[in-house]
Amino acid sequence: MKKVLFATTALVAFAGAAAADVTVTGSAEMGIAGGTGLDVAFFQSVDVRFALTGQTDNGLSFGATIDLDDASDRPLTTGLGDISSAFADFTVFVRGSFGTLTLGDTDGAFDWAMTEVNAGSPGSINDAETGHGGFNGNSGYDGDHNGQILRYDYTVGDFGFALSAEVQGNNPSASANTDDAIIGLGFRYGLDFGGGRLNLGLGYQTGDHGGVGISDLIGVSASVALDSGLTATVNYSEGDLTLGSLDETHIGLGVSYEFDAITLHANWGQFEEETTGNTNEGFGLAAAYDLGGGASMHLGYGDSDCGGAGPSCTDGSRWSLGLAMSF
Repeated sequence: MKKVLFATTALVAFAGAAAADVTVTGSAEMGIAGGTGLDVAFFQSVDVRFALTGQTDNGLSFGATIDLDDASDRPLTTGLGDISSAFADFTVFVRGSFGTLTLGDTDGAFDWAMTEVNAGSPGSINDAETGHGGFNGNSGYDGDHNGQILRYDYTVGDFGFALSAEVQGNNPSASANTDDAIIGLGFRYGLDFGGGRLNLGLGYQTGDHGGVGISDLIGVSASVALDSGLTATVNYSEGDLTLGSLDETHIGLGVSYEFDAITLHANWGQFEEETTGNTNEGFGLAAAYDLGGGASMHLGYGDSDCGGAGPSCTDGSRWSLGLAMSF
């Protein structure tokens, strides 16, 4: 779901450099939400995001993003002994003919390469359709250290690759035994065909994962988007997906369909421990109706069946119904 509350562009000029653009975007949502063991309650959220971009005299692009919701998480000082474990959603980048270098709360190369099964989904106001026990956002080991990821990516034609690293730094809250950096490698390939496009992804990550020693994770994804409005995605990954020492696999499927003012989506996923056979699985549903003028109605539902595998999971369901606004 595209979250835009308002958009304003300011032109800032200063001596010796090209003009820079500052764009402000955000989101507002209101409605009701509930689920298993939860009372029905009102739900509302507001978010504001700043994007700063500029260009040097020789054509080098640069910029940064700031999420106002997370601004308070950023420590007031950032000395060598003061790196917050709740690193805020800030990123800084430089881009040129050599590619793009990004630092901050950004996707590692594994996540950058993989397509999530909620591709094409309209979303819901509380993300119920992606909050179930079988959903995998493909973040891999991102965030295991201090949340600051350095990623280099380069795209030529339909092919792209990325390399990323995350180090513990001086974060006292990082998991034990996390001296080694988390390294990621990702590849993308897109292919146009009559009536649509196919996107393929391959990702790999390795490093100290949650204090259990060196872990490895590999994943593949395929997503097809048709001009008719249908999007279908599958992804698969295996390795140490969570903080346990058991090898795990995950498979996910998702389908979205957009027609006129209506968008529908469904996804399913399952985590399985290879040695025990334990599984966590779930499914999610989302629907939206575009009211025009930047407003849309959203309905979301997610259901989990937890069997002791994968990330933390709670049996039952949750749902939401509400209005998302963009201006």
